[in-house]
Amino acid sequence: MAIRVRRALVGLATAAAVLILPAAASAAVTPGLTVTPTTTAAGTSPATVDFDATFSGGSPNDVTFALPSGLLANANLADGACLASSTPTTACQVGTGTATAAGIPLTVSLYLVKAPDPATEVGGVALVQGSSPSGMLLNTGVATLTTGLNVEFSNLAGDAISELNLSLTTLRMPTGCPTPAANVTLTADGASTMAPLNVTGCTSLPYAPTVTATETKDAKDKGATLLFTVTQAADEAATKSIALKLPSGLGVNLSADVTCLLGAGAGCNVGTASATSPIVPNVPGVGLAAGMVVLGGSASAPTITITFPAPYAITLVGDIDLGAGTVTFKNMPDLTLTSLNLNITGPNGKKAFTTTCKQSSTSGTFTSQADVAKTVQGTVKFVNCPANPTATGSFSGLASGHPSLRFTVTHGKGAPNVSSVSVGLPGGLKFSRAGIVMSKTCTTKGGKKKCTTTTLTKGLGVKGATATSVALKGGKLVIKLKKAAGKVTISLAAPVLTESASLQTKVKKHKVTKPLTVSLKVTDAKNTSTSVPLKVKAH
Repeated sequence: MAIRVRRALVGLATAAAVLILPAAASAAVTPGLTVTPTTTAAGTSPATVDFDATFSGGSPNDVTFALPSGLLANANLADGACLASSTPTTACQVGTGTATAAGIPLTVSLYLVKAPDPATEVGGVALVQGSSPSGMLLNTGVATLTTGLNVEFSNLAGDAISELNLSLTTLRMPTGCPTPAANVTLTADGASTMAPLNVTGCTSLPYAPTVTATETKDAKDKGATLLFTVTQAADEAATKSIALKLPSGLGVNLSADVTCLLGAGAGCNVGTASATSPIVPNVPGVGLAAGMVVLGGSASAPTITITFPAPYAITLVGDIDLGAGTVTFKNMPDLTLTSLNLNITGPNGKKAFTTTCKQSSTSGTFTSQADVAKTVQGTVKFVNCPANPTATGSFSGLASGHPSLRFTVTHGKGAPNVSSVSVGLPGGLKFSRAGIVMSKTCTTKGGKKKCTTTTLTKGLGVKGATATSVALKGGKLVIKLKKAAGKVTISLAAPVLTESASLQTKVKKHKVTKPLTVSLKVTDAKNTSTSVPLKVKAH
């Protein structure tokens, strides 16, 4: 709906005369643009920017403001309710200004409303005469998202517009600082002009992304799915690239995945993706809540592509390096994502990965829009995998020079029983070979001599199982059990356990404030070993 100056200026015959002059609408339009401020701080939200657009040589029919990458409007006003209604409301106001028509400036206000075509447009921008949402609707522009935000007003011909001076008030500033500065582009009936927007302070923005992974094992075999979860705070710089490291215990199911990498096909749908942003409505089924994940490329250069549907038509392409076990997404948009979930299941009902359910970790190398790089470690959660073994314990006698350690190891739920335990001691404690006494006993029967060697470890106690052998290897005491047990309690004292005078003095004077770490390596009946660090207070 074009601006109806005749309604706004009833009784002004001169204005009405201007509106019906065909020459004004058909003349070539030359746009001019001033952006204020010309320099702004990175990441500011909400921020206000003034766009003073002038038109000489005629009145434009179509006017588009194309904002640079990262200069975005908050589409999440009123928790997304603005995009559900075509009626302007106070809570959805996004700007103020003036529209000069027939030489007369009209006070206008702008409101975020439902997009005329929600399938392709992020939202609508209602241009209303006056400072109230109940004023006369002059025009409904559309907002679309490509690399940046575009706001377009159409069907303005015949309205004798010479200037649009608009102040947008709910913007979020870019978090990248390009040199030279990126431009705001004004296009009027095909003629364009630009004005720079300088952004400063990008490297000073907070930037602390995190990553976690979840491996979900099939109940009947070793097939597995993988979920990566990346998070950031809302006030952080946006990410430009991410390199995600596959967990070490995860294998690629080549027999299932290779069919996606053959020929020149479109690849295979192997999962889903979702994301949240403080300036994007979190609406199930559309936008950033309904991403599709495709495995494609070739066997020598495989890729993972995340595609979010319109109106937030964002595509992220990740390069897979099987040798390094990484997937790297580059050229991400300047849009802070408070969460990004990449769920890779597999093609055609098959699983993309295999898992050993062994303890592992993941990592992510992140680069902000300002090229600030961060590498962070992440935990891996296991679903449908046997639980890892656990341990609890306590020290006593350290202050008196009579050290004693007692701990209990319990097998993980669903995991085989414990068959052996290797014990590594913290600094100031060590095992003494003097506590391990070996004796040899020989018997003769039927003229044949038979000898057996037994080991007695003085200061060692085992409860809940029977030790079949004890050995000191590389400074660690390895205790093998005669029969695997679900729970075993081990106690250690002199003479097999000794303490340095230095540690005794420190404990006695209460100078050991942090727990001591006993390094346990627990092996189960299926010969799977798990490291279990046991932190114990010094007493």
